[in-house]
Amino acid sequence: MRASTATALPSRALRALRHPVRTSRRLARRWATRRRHARYERLAPVRALVADGHAELTTARGRRVVAVRRARTTPWELAAETADLVSALLDDAGIVHFATNHRGTRVTTWAVLETDWPRALAALADLGTAGDPVYAAPARSSLGSPLATDAAVLATLPVLRVFRYVRDLATGRLLGADMGCELHRWSADEHGRWTAPARTGVVQCVDDLSLGRRARWDGASEPVLAVNEVPDAFEVTFPVDAVYLWVDDADDAWRARRDVVRARLGLAPAGAVGQGDDAHRFRDRGELRHSMRSIETYAPWIRQIYLVTDDQVPTWLDTSDGRVRVVDHREIFEDPSLLPTYNSHSIGAQVHRIPGLSEHYLLMNDDVLLNRAVEPADFFTPAGQLKVTFSRSARPDVTAADRTPVEHARERSAALLVRDHGRRPSRLFAHVPVPQRIDVAEELLERYPEEVRATLASPFRAPSDVVICSWLHLYTALFTGRAVPSALRFGYFNVGDASARAKMEKYRTLAGLSTLCVNDVPTDDPALDAEVGAWLGDWLARRFPTPARFERDQAAGAVPVPGDGRPAARADDEEGPWASATASPRT
Repeated sequence: MRASTATALPSRALRALRHPVRTSRRLARRWATRRRHARYERLAPVRALVADGHAELTTARGRRVVAVRRARTTPWELAAETADLVSALLDDAGIVHFATNHRGTRVTTWAVLETDWPRALAALADLGTAGDPVYAAPARSSLGSPLATDAAVLATLPVLRVFRYVRDLATGRLLGADMGCELHRWSADEHGRWTAPARTGVVQCVDDLSLGRRARWDGASEPVLAVNEVPDAFEVTFPVDAVYLWVDDADDAWRARRDVVRARLGLAPAGAVGQGDDAHRFRDRGELRHSMRSIETYAPWIRQIYLVTDDQVPTWLDTSDGRVRVVDHREIFEDPSLLPTYNSHSIGAQVHRIPGLSEHYLLMNDDVLLNRAVEPADFFTPAGQLKVTFSRSARPDVTAADRTPVEHARERSAALLVRDHGRRPSRLFAHVPVPQRIDVAEELLERYPEEVRATLASPFRAPSDVVICSWLHLYTALFTGRAVPSALRFGYFNVGDASARAKMEKYRTLAGLSTLCVNDVPTDDPALDAEVGAWLGDWLARRFPTPARFERDQAAGAVPVPGDGRPAARADDEEGPWASATASPRT
């Protein structure tokens, strides 16, 4: 009887019965925390902030918090803003501090000497008392406590995450601990050396506190130890650009040029807009616009965005802004007589010729979206090696008669790699941003001149093609020590599949994924195809509602927040409706 009762009880209840004293102490601490937080919410400046609509009372991980309300924000901007806030407070208090995080990383780590630690927390507590809801949490914890009431408790910790809870009204997300900065308490030993409390920084032990300056990812200057003015061996310091290949088949002039080429080759016209076996490769359902928004949200460190087109410019793109540069095929093709071309294999082989392109760049499809904050080190090593993300799918071994033009091109590319490197390329590549190097691209053109020339001469995909910018580029880099496998988490969704669309509507499915591919595979039913297209446009607008600075009509591109702006998403999830820890679907 006793055993059956024990097994019926939850594990938490069993622990409470076995350790009554420990349980009572934990409950006492919890109630004390709640009372302190309730007192903070009753402070006149905080109540005024909420009453004015600049903040709201909500819950995060089951704990009541005060969240600042923002019309729009991004993880990178919010982290930089918090770092600047803390730095300004420390400067005003005359407290020496310096950044110890690696260059190019999003979260700033401020080092503060233990002799100044109490004053640093007191300055942050005063800010909270004045009505700025600044929170802090232990390292690797997302449960924040207001510094205005909990500074004395938090002062005993050597590492703190300092942040504001922020409600992004555009998306409904509640941003928290991951969007702030860190404070590390450095201690001195008997030899006068200062030591960091954690081994995560670019420097961990020094005896000389001489300071210098360095540039942050956004160009802002920040204090560092003099020894860190020189880039560290484990930092990615080179610029990275992004390149899109894009076309819109709704453009009548573009369609007319294509039909002329098809007629010259004895091919039938392509048919109506959005029709044909490969129509999904040319149509635009808003993917490009929202993919670029995802870069501005999650990778603002991208130096320049290039859009490679065939005499086309998206109607919504403001080219005068300078953030996105439109590059016509005529600018990059060494032999313009081969134009026009509608072969992505051919265009990809000339991308590295973009004037001003950085040595390291990301090749983007418009259906690939960033889903979380990413850093240069997610795609390149500090030495400049490519981080290649492979699919779980292997290259299909099928007879020549059953191959598609794409599979023919893969087989031809694989045969060249086996011939030159003695190794069989078996894995397909994931649908993610593809890292590239100009030197590798130039080397391939010199090594395979005949194969490249045949590919460039094909205005449409053909069995004689080779896949230069993916198969030859990435595997050659891998076989020659210029690339390594990547552990980037990604998701692939065929939006023509109803089950895939259902998964995409569940925020837990997407949590933890750095990139998403929303592959618009056509269906056999025109009515269903139109329905899927409408759903995809709506999903993209809900997912990335904030217009980028290079969009012409900012208001038209934004999705209004329903009601008074309070999100319909779960209020108790710190990462809001688009993030939580779960496994990733992969191809």
